[in-house]
Amino acid sequence: MIRRQFLTMSAAALTLSPLPAHAAYEAVTYDRTLPRALRETGDTVIYNFRTSWSWTCRMKEEILADLLRENPGYRRLTFVDVDWDTYGPSEWAERRMKVRRQSTLVAMKGADEIARVENDPRKHSLQGLLDAALAA
Repeated sequence: MIRRQFLTMSAAALTLSPLPAHAAYEAVTYDRTLPRALRETGDTVIYNFRTSWSWTCRMKEEILADLLRENPGYRRLTFVDVDWDTYGPSEWAERRMKVRRQSTLVAMKGADEIARVENDPRKHSLQGLLDAALAA
């Protein structure tokens, strides 16, 4: 009985205090013309395939915001938020980027992939991706 009450109260607490819809990091919203334009600039780009309903996506956004505060050098990277519900089933996401699920980050320099993190909201994994992107 106590266990059931604890679980009920825990679920209620999570419902009453959701994470913010968007974390505090600057990102460009994806549109179909963006990948070509960004490839031509030669900038290093972090594509964040995300959804508004995924807890893992929200956790990653908070961690990214923390990492950007800790290391201002990461601000040299271009972040692009890609709405998985809209663009996940697209040819670009599935065939060209080979992204199979939401909660995926892909670091690109030009047409070359530098690093990828899939469904892994651990700080050291995301930091590794950002460090690899900066080193490219």
